[in-house]
Amino acid sequence: MNVLLLLACGLLISLTYALGKLATQAGVEGIELLFWQISGSVLIVLPSAWWAGQLPKLRKDHVRYYTLAGLMGFTGPYLITYWVLNYIPSGLVGVVASLSPLLTFAIVLVLFRGKANFTSGLGLVLGFAGVLAILLPKNSLPSPEMFIWVLLACASPLLLAIGNVYRTRAWPANGKPLQMAAGLLTSQWALLLPVYAVTQPVGLPTQALFTVMSIAVVSGFFYLISFELQRRTTPVFVGQLGYVIALCSLLIGILFFNETPSLWVWAGAALIAVGVYWVSNSKSVGGTA
Repeated sequence: MNVLLLLACGLLISLTYALGKLATQAGVEGIELLFWQISGSVLIVLPSAWWAGQLPKLRKDHVRYYTLAGLMGFTGPYLITYWVLNYIPSGLVGVVASLSPLLTFAIVLVLFRGKANFTSGLGLVLGFAGVLAILLPKNSLPSPEMFIWVLLACASPLLLAIGNVYRTRAWPANGKPLQMAAGLLTSQWALLLPVYAVTQPVGLPTQALFTVMSIAVVSGFFYLISFELQRRTTPVFVGQLGYVIALCSLLIGILFFNETPSLWVWAGAALIAVGVYWVSNSKSVGGTA
Protein backbone atom coordinates (compact mmCIF):
# COMPACT_ATOMS: atom_id res chain seq x y z
CA MET A 1 0.00 0.00 0.00
CA ASN A 2 2.81 2.42 0.86
CA VAL A 3 4.46 1.87 -2.52
CA LEU A 4 1.15 2.59 -4.25
CA LEU A 5 0.79 5.84 -2.30
CA LEU A 6 4.34 6.82 -3.29
CA LEU A 7 3.63 6.09 -6.96
CA ALA A 8 0.33 8.01 -6.76
CA CYS A 9 2.08 11.08 -5.33
CA GLY A 10 4.75 10.99 -8.03
CA LEU A 11 2.17 10.58 -10.76
CA LEU A 12 0.01 13.44 -9.45
CA ILE A 13 2.97 15.84 -9.33
CA SER A 14 3.98 14.82 -12.85
CA LEU A 15 0.41 15.36 -14.05
CA THR A 16 0.51 18.84 -12.53
CA TYR A 17 3.55 19.69 -14.66
CA ALA A 18 1.95 18.22 -17.79
CA LEU A 19 -1.34 20.03 -17.24
CA GLY A 20 0.58 23.20 -16.48
CA LYS A 21 2.28 22.86 -19.85
CA LEU A 22 -1.11 22.59 -21.57
CA ALA A 23 -2.47 25.58 -19.66
CA THR A 24 0.49 27.83 -20.45
CA GLN A 25 0.26 26.82 -24.12
CA ALA A 26 -3.38 27.94 -24.02
CA GLY A 27 -2.35 31.38 -22.80
CA VAL A 28 -2.88 31.07 -19.04
CA GLU A 29 -0.33 33.08 -17.05
CA GLY A 30 1.54 31.65 -14.07
CA ILE A 31 -0.19 33.77 -11.41
CA GLU A 32 -3.61 32.92 -12.81
CA LEU A 33 -2.82 29.21 -13.00
CA LEU A 34 -1.35 29.12 -9.51
CA PHE A 35 -4.34 30.97 -8.03
CA TRP A 36 -6.82 28.44 -9.36
CA GLN A 37 -4.56 25.54 -8.44
CA ILE A 38 -4.33 26.69 -4.84
CA SER A 39 -8.06 27.48 -4.74
CA GLY A 40 -8.84 23.86 -5.60
CA SER A 41 -6.33 22.62 -3.05
CA VAL A 42 -7.89 24.75 -0.31
CA LEU A 43 -11.38 23.53 -1.18
CA ILE A 44 -10.22 19.92 -0.75
CA VAL A 45 -7.73 20.19 2.14
CA LEU A 46 -9.47 22.73 4.41
CA PRO A 47 -12.73 20.72 4.77
CA SER A 48 -10.62 17.61 5.38
CA ALA A 49 -8.77 19.43 8.16
CA TRP A 50 -12.09 20.54 9.67
CA TRP A 51 -13.44 16.98 9.52
CA ALA A 52 -10.30 15.70 11.27
CA GLY A 53 -10.48 18.41 13.93
CA GLN A 54 -7.24 19.98 12.69
CA LEU A 55 -8.26 23.46 11.55
CA PRO A 56 -5.32 25.89 11.31
CA LYS A 57 -4.52 27.91 14.41
CA LEU A 58 -4.15 31.68 14.06
CA ARG A 59 -1.41 32.17 16.62
CA LYS A 60 1.47 34.43 15.53
CA ASP A 61 4.03 31.62 15.24
CA HIS A 62 1.62 29.48 13.22
CA VAL A 63 0.72 32.28 10.81
CA ARG A 64 4.40 33.09 10.27
CA TYR A 65 5.07 29.41 9.60
CA TYR A 66 2.17 29.09 7.14
CA THR A 67 3.33 32.16 5.22
CA LEU A 68 7.05 31.48 4.96
CA ALA A 69 6.72 27.72 4.39
CA GLY A 70 4.11 28.40 1.72
CA LEU A 71 6.22 30.96 -0.14
CA MET A 72 9.27 28.67 -0.18
CA GLY A 73 7.51 25.34 -0.62
CA PHE A 74 4.55 26.17 -2.86
CA THR A 75 4.11 29.64 -4.37
CA GLY A 76 7.74 30.33 -5.34
CA PRO A 77 8.54 26.92 -6.84
CA TYR A 78 5.30 26.72 -8.81
CA LEU A 79 5.62 30.25 -10.22
CA ILE A 80 9.11 29.37 -11.48
CA THR A 81 7.87 26.05 -12.87
CA TYR A 82 4.96 27.57 -14.78
CA TRP A 83 7.25 30.24 -16.18
CA VAL A 84 9.88 27.81 -17.52
CA LEU A 85 7.22 25.43 -18.89
CA ASN A 86 6.76 27.98 -21.67
CA TYR A 87 10.28 27.21 -22.86
CA ILE A 88 11.30 23.63 -21.97
CA PRO A 89 9.60 20.19 -22.08
CA SER A 90 7.46 19.11 -19.12
CA GLY A 91 9.47 15.90 -18.77
CA LEU A 92 12.65 17.88 -18.27
CA VAL A 93 10.93 20.05 -15.64
CA GLY A 94 10.02 16.89 -13.73
CA VAL A 95 13.60 15.62 -13.85
CA VAL A 96 14.93 18.91 -12.49
CA ALA A 97 12.25 18.99 -9.78
CA SER A 98 13.47 15.63 -8.48
CA LEU A 99 16.65 17.36 -7.26
CA SER A 100 14.89 18.65 -4.15
CA PRO A 101 16.02 15.84 -1.76
CA LEU A 102 19.63 16.21 -2.92
CA LEU A 103 19.60 19.97 -2.46
CA THR A 104 17.97 19.59 0.95
CA PHE A 105 20.78 17.27 2.00
CA ALA A 106 23.40 19.68 0.65
CA ILE A 107 21.91 22.59 2.62
CA VAL A 108 21.92 20.56 5.82
CA LEU A 109 25.55 19.64 5.24
CA VAL A 110 26.66 23.23 4.61
CA LEU A 111 24.57 25.18 7.10
CA PHE A 112 24.07 22.74 9.95
CA ARG A 113 27.29 20.71 9.79
CA GLY A 114 25.55 17.51 8.88
CA LYS A 115 27.65 14.42 8.36
CA ALA A 116 27.77 12.49 5.11
CA ASN A 117 28.82 8.86 4.91
CA PHE A 118 30.30 7.41 1.72
CA THR A 119 26.93 6.36 0.28
CA SER A 120 25.18 9.68 0.81
CA GLY A 121 28.22 11.63 -0.38
CA LEU A 122 28.40 9.57 -3.56
CA GLY A 123 24.66 10.01 -4.04
CA LEU A 124 25.08 13.77 -3.88
CA VAL A 125 27.89 13.67 -6.43
CA LEU A 126 25.87 11.45 -8.79
CA GLY A 127 22.85 13.74 -8.56
CA PHE A 128 24.78 16.81 -9.56
CA ALA A 129 26.61 14.82 -12.24
CA GLY A 130 23.14 14.09 -13.61
CA VAL A 131 22.40 17.82 -13.84
CA LEU A 132 25.69 18.41 -15.67
CA ALA A 133 24.88 15.55 -18.06
CA ILE A 134 21.69 17.40 -18.99
CA LEU A 135 23.15 20.91 -19.19
CA LEU A 136 26.63 20.57 -20.67
CA PRO A 137 26.65 18.21 -23.70
CA LYS A 138 26.00 20.02 -26.95
CA ASN A 139 23.21 17.69 -28.12
CA SER A 140 21.56 17.06 -24.75
CA LEU A 141 18.80 19.66 -24.99
CA PRO A 142 16.42 20.01 -27.96
CA SER A 143 17.72 23.55 -28.44
CA PRO A 144 20.80 25.39 -27.09
CA GLU A 145 18.52 28.28 -26.09
CA MET A 146 16.95 26.02 -23.45
CA PHE A 147 20.13 26.01 -21.36
CA ILE A 148 19.27 29.17 -19.44
CA TRP A 149 15.69 28.00 -18.84
CA VAL A 150 16.81 24.63 -17.49
CA LEU A 151 19.24 26.47 -15.23
CA LEU A 152 16.41 28.72 -14.05
CA ALA A 153 14.21 25.67 -13.48
CA CYS A 154 16.77 24.50 -10.91
CA ALA A 155 15.67 27.43 -8.71
CA SER A 156 12.39 25.59 -8.09
CA PRO A 157 13.87 22.52 -6.31
CA LEU A 158 16.32 24.85 -4.54
CA LEU A 159 13.42 26.81 -3.05
CA LEU A 160 11.70 23.53 -2.17
CA ALA A 161 14.87 22.37 -0.43
CA ILE A 162 15.11 25.60 1.58
CA GLY A 163 11.44 25.13 2.46
CA ASN A 164 12.11 21.54 3.55
CA VAL A 165 14.77 22.69 6.00
CA TYR A 166 12.61 25.57 7.25
CA ARG A 167 9.58 23.34 7.82
CA THR A 168 11.65 20.93 9.87
CA ARG A 169 13.37 23.62 11.94
CA ALA A 170 10.40 25.97 12.45
CA TRP A 171 7.57 23.43 12.87
CA PRO A 172 5.26 24.92 15.56
CA ALA A 173 4.93 23.03 18.83
CA ASN A 174 2.11 20.49 18.71
CA GLY A 175 1.44 21.26 15.04
CA LYS A 176 -0.31 18.50 13.10
CA PRO A 177 0.45 17.76 9.43
CA LEU A 178 -3.07 18.30 8.04
CA GLN A 179 -3.45 21.44 10.14
CA MET A 180 -0.16 22.80 8.81
CA ALA A 181 -1.09 21.97 5.22
CA ALA A 182 -4.47 23.67 5.47
CA GLY A 183 -2.88 26.75 7.03
CA LEU A 184 -0.10 26.87 4.44
CA LEU A 185 -2.47 26.62 1.49
CA THR A 186 -4.99 29.09 2.92
CA SER A 187 -2.25 31.65 3.64
CA GLN A 188 -0.99 31.44 0.06
CA TRP A 189 -4.53 31.76 -1.29
CA ALA A 190 -5.00 34.92 0.80
CA LEU A 191 -1.71 36.34 -0.51
CA LEU A 192 -2.47 35.52 -4.15
CA LEU A 193 -6.09 36.72 -4.15
CA PRO A 194 -5.38 40.50 -4.30
CA VAL A 195 -2.52 39.96 -6.81
CA TYR A 196 -4.81 37.87 -9.02
CA ALA A 197 -7.67 40.39 -8.72
CA VAL A 198 -5.46 43.30 -9.79
CA THR A 199 -3.33 41.70 -12.50
CA GLN A 200 -5.45 39.05 -14.22
CA PRO A 201 -8.47 39.13 -16.56
CA VAL A 202 -11.91 38.26 -15.20
CA GLY A 203 -12.21 34.85 -16.81
CA LEU A 204 -10.04 31.96 -17.92
CA PRO A 205 -9.68 31.22 -21.64
CA THR A 206 -12.43 28.80 -22.59
CA GLN A 207 -10.02 26.30 -24.10
CA ALA A 208 -8.03 26.17 -20.84
CA LEU A 209 -10.93 25.92 -18.37
CA PHE A 210 -10.95 22.12 -18.08
CA THR A 211 -7.15 21.96 -17.84
CA VAL A 212 -6.96 24.55 -15.04
CA MET A 213 -9.76 22.92 -13.07
CA SER A 214 -8.01 19.58 -13.48
CA ILE A 215 -4.83 21.05 -12.00
CA ALA A 216 -6.83 22.31 -9.01
CA VAL A 217 -8.30 18.86 -8.35
CA VAL A 218 -5.03 16.99 -8.93
CA SER A 219 -3.15 19.34 -6.59
CA GLY A 220 -5.75 18.99 -3.83
CA PHE A 221 -5.70 15.21 -3.93
CA PHE A 222 -1.89 15.21 -4.00
CA TYR A 223 -1.84 16.99 -0.65
CA LEU A 224 -4.30 14.57 0.89
CA ILE A 225 -2.42 11.51 -0.36
CA SER A 226 1.00 12.92 0.52
CA PHE A 227 -0.02 13.50 4.15
CA GLU A 228 -1.35 9.97 4.37
CA LEU A 229 1.98 8.79 2.96
CA GLN A 230 3.85 10.81 5.58
CA ARG A 231 1.62 9.44 8.33
CA ARG A 232 2.17 5.82 7.32
CA THR A 233 5.87 5.88 6.43
CA THR A 234 9.16 7.60 7.25
CA PRO A 235 10.92 10.67 5.78
CA VAL A 236 13.42 8.25 4.22
CA PHE A 237 10.64 6.52 2.30
CA VAL A 238 8.98 9.81 1.27
CA GLY A 239 12.35 11.11 0.07
CA GLN A 240 12.27 8.54 -2.74
CA LEU A 241 9.42 10.50 -4.33
CA GLY A 242 12.01 12.40 -6.36
CA TYR A 243 12.92 9.65 -8.77
CA VAL A 244 9.25 8.60 -9.18
CA ILE A 245 8.53 12.17 -10.32
CA ALA A 246 11.47 12.11 -12.74
CA LEU A 247 10.42 8.85 -14.39
CA CYS A 248 6.69 9.68 -14.54
CA SER A 249 7.40 13.14 -15.99
CA LEU A 250 9.59 11.74 -18.76
CA LEU A 251 7.02 9.06 -19.65
CA ILE A 252 4.11 11.53 -19.67
CA GLY A 253 6.12 13.89 -21.87
CA ILE A 254 6.81 11.08 -24.35
CA LEU A 255 3.24 9.73 -24.41
CA PHE A 256 1.25 12.98 -24.48
CA PHE A 257 3.59 15.66 -25.83
CA ASN A 258 5.70 13.62 -28.24
CA GLU A 259 8.80 14.73 -26.37
CA THR A 260 11.96 12.85 -27.31
CA PRO A 261 14.52 13.12 -24.49
CA SER A 262 18.09 12.68 -25.65
CA LEU A 263 20.30 9.90 -24.32
CA TRP A 264 22.03 12.55 -22.21
CA VAL A 265 18.73 13.48 -20.55
CA TRP A 266 17.97 9.81 -19.83
CA ALA A 267 21.46 9.36 -18.43
CA GLY A 268 21.12 12.49 -16.33
CA ALA A 269 17.73 11.37 -15.02
CA ALA A 270 19.18 7.96 -14.12
CA LEU A 271 22.09 9.55 -12.25
CA ILE A 272 19.74 11.86 -10.36
CA ALA A 273 17.44 8.94 -9.49
CA VAL A 274 20.31 6.86 -8.12
CA GLY A 275 21.62 9.88 -6.23
CA VAL A 276 18.21 10.55 -4.66
CA TYR A 277 17.86 6.87 -3.74
CA TRP A 278 21.24 6.70 -2.01
CA VAL A 279 20.81 10.00 -0.18
CA SER A 280 17.24 9.16 0.90
CA ASN A 281 18.31 5.78 2.26
CA SER A 282 21.43 7.07 3.95
CA LYS A 283 21.62 7.05 7.74
CA SER A 284 23.67 10.23 7.75
CA VAL A 285 22.32 13.55 8.96
CA GLY A 286 20.17 15.14 6.28
CA GLY A 287 19.54 11.90 4.49
CA THR A 288 15.91 11.85 5.48
CA ALA A 289 15.01 15.21 4.02
